[in-house]
Amino acid sequence: MPRSSSSRRSNKWSREPRDLSLSLNSLRRVHDEPDGQWVVQHVRGTSSGKTYVCPGCRQDLPASIAHTVAWRSEDEFAVAAGVSFRRHWHTSCFNARRRRR
Repeated sequence: MPRSSSSRRSNKWSREPRDLSLSLNSLRRVHDEPDGQWVVQHVRGTSSGKTYVCPGCRQDLPASIAHTVAWRSEDEFAVAAGVSFRRHWHTSCFNARRRRR
């Protein structure tokens, strides 16, 4: 039997991005730091199979380990910044980011 040419699975790029604040695994906080105001969220590992690249060390960061999701809180974007501004960091890399610059 030939395969169907249409996919029954929805395209992840056409879906609305999910709000991380709805996750039961973490709380979102705003931190005033010397390098700016950051929105920080600590997340537990998930079995999604995704891999991110940590902006601090440029190493792979599997979603299966606990890590930090953070982005700068700009006046025009504030706490509700879009998905494109979020970055997944190793927690130690995020905490050491000021020493790297």
